[in-house]
Formats: sequence, C-alpha cells, structure tokens
Amino acid sequence: MGFFLTLKLRKASNTVAIEKKRDELRSDFEEFEEFSRSEELKRFSQLELFVLSDDFRNNKKMIEGKSFKRSELYQSEKLFKKYQRSRRFKTYFRLKDSSELSTYELVEASDDLTRFKELDHLKKSAKLHKKKNAEEIAEYKTLKSSSRLREYFKFQRSKAFKIYKELDTSAELKSYYKLEERISSQEFKDEKAFLLDKKRFEKTDDFKKHQEYVKLKSSGQFVKYFKLKNKNPFAEVKLWKLTFSEEFDSGSLNINKWITRYFWGDKLLDRSYSLETDLHTYTDGDNLIFSGSSASLIAKTEKKEGLIWNPKLGFVPKKFDYTSAIINTGNSFRQKYGRFEAKIKVNNPSQVQNAFWMVADKSLPHIDIFKTFNGGKIMNANFWGSETDPQRNEFTVKGIDLSKGYFIYTLDWSAGELVWKINDVPVKRQTTGVPQDAMYLNFSVAVKKPMGNLQAGMEIDWIRCYQKNRQ
Repeated sequence: MGFFLTLKLRKASNTVAIEKKRDELRSDFEEFEEFSRSEELKRFSQLELFVLSDDFRNNKKMIEGKSFKRSELYQSEKLFKKYQRSRRFKTYFRLKDSSELSTYELVEASDDLTRFKELDHLKKSAKLHKKKNAEEIAEYKTLKSSSRLREYFKFQRSKAFKIYKELDTSAELKSYYKLEERISSQEFKDEKAFLLDKKRFEKTDDFKKHQEYVKLKSSGQFVKYFKLKNKNPFAEVKLWKLTFSEEFDSGSLNINKWITRYFWGDKLLDRSYSLETDLHTYTDGDNLIFSGSSASLIAKTEKKEGLIWNPKLGFVPKKFDYTSAIINTGNSFRQKYGRFEAKIKVNNPSQVQNAFWMVADKSLPHIDIFKTFNGGKIMNANFWGSETDPQRNEFTVKGIDLSKGYFIYTLDWSAGELVWKINDVPVKRQTTGVPQDAMYLNFSVAVKKPMGNLQAGMEIDWIRCYQKNRQ
C-alpha cells in the first residue's frame, strides 16, 4: 500500500466526524427531497417562471411607461414592413408561386435539358465531328432551337430569377418568416396592446405576484434549499437505495434477520459447528452483548462441547476451551451487487480474528470486507474459483489504528469490480474474480491461537446495505 493511501487513512481516522458529515448530508437530503415535493416550492416555481419570463419583464416596462414605438416589438414590426415594401422581396414572392418558375423547374428536371448539356459539353470540348457525329450535331441544333429551352435559359439569365435565387436560401428570408410568424401570433398582438396601456405597474396582479415571489425567496427555508441545489452535494446519496439495515437498538437480536450459527449448520444440523482451525465453539447467542444501540460479539475462555468440521471425517465432537459468536443473514437477506458496510470497533484484535465477510451458498465465492489477523493487522481478501481450483487475493491495510475505536468498513460491488473502503477511503480495487452470485452477511470472532487471558470482541454499531438506483 502506498504512502499517500496510508496518509489518507490516517487523516480519515476520525470516524465520528465522518459519520456526522454523512448524517448531516443524509438529513439535508431528506429535508431537501421533502421540500422539493412541497406545495410551497411548487408555488415558488410557478411564480419564478412568471417573474423571470420575457412576458413579465416586457409587461413591467410597458406598465411603467414604455411606449410601443420605443419597444423591440415596434422594431420587429418596422423591419417586417420594410421587408414587405422591398422590391427584392416583392420580386421573390411574385415569382415564388408563378407559372414561370413552375415551367423553369419542370424544364430543369427534364431529359431534354440533360441531353442538351451533354451535347453542349461535347461540342465545346471538340469531341463532335461533322461526319462521325452528324446525328448528335443535328440533335444539338434541334434542342438549342427549342422554344422551351430558349425560354428556360432566358429566364435563368433574368434579373428577377437572380433575385429569387439570392433570397431563397438567405438569412434575410429566414428572418422575414420568423418575423411574420411572430407578428401574426396572438402573443405579439396581446403584448403590443399591453405596451400601449397607460396603467401603473403597482396596480397589477403582476406586481402582487412579484412581491410574493421576493418574500418566499428571502425566507430561510428557501435560502437553504437553493444553496443546496446550487452545490448539488447529493450525487452519492441519490445513487444508492437502502435494502437492509440493522441498528441494534432493540436490546436483543432480531431472530427474523439473524442466525447465530454457520448457515449450513443451522440448515442441515440445527446446531452450531466450528472449523478445523478454530479453538472455539460458537454459542447460540450466549456470546452476544447488547448495549445501547450496538451489539458485541465476545470471545471468552469457557469450556464447552461442540462439533468441528473435518473434511475427511465430517462433523466430529470436540471439547473446546473457548466460546465465541457468529451472526449471519443466510436465512433472511442476500444480495448481488451493491454497497455493504458496517461500523465496527474491535477490542484486543491481537487475541482473535475479527471478521465482516460475505459468502454464497458454497464456500466460494467469499469476500472478507474486514478481517484482523496476525497480531491485530487488517487483511482483507477475495476468494473465488472452485474447490478444486481455488483462487485468492489477500491484501493488508496499513494506516489504521484500531485502538481509536469505530471505523466504517465498506465494500462496493458491481458486475465488474470490487472496491474496499475504510471511512470512505478506497483501499483496494479488484476487477478479477468478481462474484456473480447473491451473497449474505457474516460477522464473527474466531480464536485461532491459545490465549491465557482472553478478553476480546467486536462491537457493531450498525450495518447497512444498498443497491444502486436505476439511472
């Protein structure tokens, strides 16, 4: 892990400040969304649309004394009339629907004109010989003397046609039609009538609406709303939809969400079991402690019988010197892709292996979102492949002082990428071995080495899972 990432993690170690910022952002977002749907904002938006419109501004100018002759409307009308009086425009519109132009366009598309142009080109290029091309020369003379073609070329050379061609695709003509459309509109006629009105602005409904708009805009609620709207800090919040949460505020374990055994032990044996490398047995809730709005998974020195899974012998009875706890959502919640996170504090991580992990129905795929090992270091991992060809990618995380208390551990899982985060700082990205199966949550504390004075555990403040909203 690079120096700069370690530095980022150290700077982001104030979990209280990070969570406060998150909570404030979420609270602001909820307030923002609620206000976005309010009747007050709806009314304000209607008023703003009106007050900031061209109609409103022109009406205000008109009522405060602007005359029609000094208005932009007058200039538009004046320019339009100038176009109408123009000899060029008169010539254009005279030809536009005339029989002369219609005849010209028919000849323009005729085979005779095409043939004449071909023969004329050959003649000018001296490719027609009197003897060899006598028929073509005769045809050329016939076409050249044709009254239709003579009229065609005469019209084409005319000044009127030249004016027509210049105006037909010109910006002036576009301006004319635009002016014509506007001037003939009811909106233009109404606005012209208003500009000729002598009433004062303060006596109008427009003025009353403007005063209402100003009052709303200056109110504290509106000031905060538009400040947030301009900053738009909610992109990340809007991206995610909450699908699962556990706040541990009921004082006991919610058995509709959680089981206190490995999923397959609960499913097949109706009892707990441990792995071959474990020195503890999991109890059915006896090693869970609830305080305030958190749950603690405790490992302790305690003799107890249980089962251990041996790949060759199966489930074998064993006497253990330690007990511990595991909780998972194998019966209640599974999800493919999304954001999975928990706020966790560990006590004496050098004594046990604390883990926040996800797994599918089989042992693979398996993701360690947070795991301590080897004296309390953090090593997260992704395991995939098959039992005969397992693949793994483990990585250590430096820069986190677990003695400082709570940290937020996050996994962002998409179809093509896994991103591990601690206190919102990305610590690892992986694009290989990305699971494509729905997985469930597991939290466990494991005793992996003999410990004379075992006092260790993992405290969970909350757990939250999200899925991306459709964009």
